[in-house]
Amino acid sequence: MSTDYPLPTPMDLHKELRRIIDAKLLNPVFQPIVALANPRILGYEALIRGPENSPLHYPDALFATARQSRLSAVLEFACREVSCVRFAELCLPGKLFLNMSPISFTDSQYRDGVTREILQRVGLSAERIVFELTESQPLDETELLRAASIHFQRQGFAIALDDLGAGYSGLRVWSELGPDYVKIDRHFIAGIDRDPVKREFVRAMLDIAHRMGNKAIAEGIETAEELSTLIAMGVEYAQGYFIARPQLQPPAELPAHVLPLCRTRPSLHQDSFVRKVGEILVDAQTVAPRVPAAEVVKLFRSDVRLACVPIVDGDRPLGMVSRAELLNVFAHRFAHELYAAKPIRDFISPLSVIVEIDTELKALGQIMTEDPQQNLSVDFIVCEQGRYRGVGKVRNLLRCITEEKLRVARHSNPLTQLPGNVPLYEWIDHLLIEQQPFVAAYCDINHFKPFNDYFGYSLGDEVILAMSRLLVSAIDQRQDFIGHVGGDDFVVVFRSSDWLMRCEQLMAAFTQVYCQLVPADQQVYWSQDRQGRRQIYGPLTLAIGCVVPEVGSCKTHHQIAQLLAEAKHAAKRQEVSQVFVSRRRRPLILPG
Repeated sequence: MSTDYPLPTPMDLHKELRRIIDAKLLNPVFQPIVALANPRILGYEALIRGPENSPLHYPDALFATARQSRLSAVLEFACREVSCVRFAELCLPGKLFLNMSPISFTDSQYRDGVTREILQRVGLSAERIVFELTESQPLDETELLRAASIHFQRQGFAIALDDLGAGYSGLRVWSELGPDYVKIDRHFIAGIDRDPVKREFVRAMLDIAHRMGNKAIAEGIETAEELSTLIAMGVEYAQGYFIARPQLQPPAELPAHVLPLCRTRPSLHQDSFVRKVGEILVDAQTVAPRVPAAEVVKLFRSDVRLACVPIVDGDRPLGMVSRAELLNVFAHRFAHELYAAKPIRDFISPLSVIVEIDTELKALGQIMTEDPQQNLSVDFIVCEQGRYRGVGKVRNLLRCITEEKLRVARHSNPLTQLPGNVPLYEWIDHLLIEQQPFVAAYCDINHFKPFNDYFGYSLGDEVILAMSRLLVSAIDQRQDFIGHVGGDDFVVVFRSSDWLMRCEQLMAAFTQVYCQLVPADQQVYWSQDRQGRRQIYGPLTLAIGCVVPEVGSCKTHHQIAQLLAEAKHAAKRQEVSQVFVSRRRRPLILPG
């Protein structure tokens, strides 16, 4: 026997909403947004739940009732307040992403400046807040979205465009708003590991985002396969249930199960070629924290080339004082009387960046440009084990990163984005010069050309991309190297001791992935060989030819290439998946 309870009327829901808002019964939960390239938590999206025993527990009912009751702005302010308060109480790192409905701008209860009041009360800066604008009615709300974006950006907040691709006018809104972040809608993320069409859409979105200077966040990730695919495609930021569900007390560090997947991102250069902060370190005049602000003002005015000064207490760096920020304060009326005697430590820029001397320039560049509010005229402080060493000029950092990107672009495979021949040969030559032992493995797909001719280039590219992902997963990113030397040919330089087991696991994984890409009833087909003769072919197989060179005898990568060519041909002779380990360890001595 069941008991039917009467459904609440609109008036009942209105009263319940008023009770929830007035009694502050809203519960914020937080879902992490993670950075994948330099693994860490970027920030958290705040989501709202009503009381558990309330008909307005779920957000859909809660916000629908607010719209019907014309209380959207009141509810939104209440949500914003409880989210900021709880975020500050939990001392969570990074940024706080707050959902913002532009339609609340038209609500009669809307009041400007309320967010600033909340942040001042809880001790959060505007630079840590990102407003997510959602186009719930995209064809009608473009002007509201633009107004909301301009309003918040002028106050120092960052803007994110939510659900990119979900609305008909999404691309138009994206181009007109110029948001700091764009969140790729879950529709394009679900099953992306199995859907080449979705991958093409996401690649296009990533390309546009990079060209416009936006940060792209893939949301709604629910499986390890989806995340691995996105990482291989170069997605930098991610969010979803697989990473972490929204929680009252979310993790303050990157979840342990996510970190190993982040390490499978293709590494374009090895340690020998990675440039560190120490390379662009310069000396700079420092100022003690108790020096009066007026003295630093004089220092800036006496040297127009001085953009900032580091504040250092003994050998402990505290932060940077920006010329523009300090002189702007002293430009106001009565500023000298109010601030001249104050210690300069009170004027340290909140956006000061302090890094260790062995930080990679690429990682630092991401940190410096990740925050849309970051003042790139303020240089960064360099320390060694916490002790002040000097400063780094942002212009030098950007120049080095640009040079590195140009180098990578010139020598990377356009399909897989893996290093090509030049970086591979450089790395082998480096190991030979240093006389560091390694194993080189030539990976080649048997009968790939007939497969490509029969099934077409699209599926052929999918096989090559799948192969690149398997290789990235198979190696130890800390010491192994992958080179894509053309077509379906890859070379792996192993320094990990378990290289043979990794090769065998790679073969097994290739067979499994191939069966997922090609249905069983299509795995036997007729195609032409290289001489134009038609013959029958079966499933693709993988040949891996390995050499263990004698580093004292081999002098250049040309000699390693000779050994690899022999090992590759030996591995392909039987036309089945196999690992062949050559006995030859030194090159043939050619007659002079």
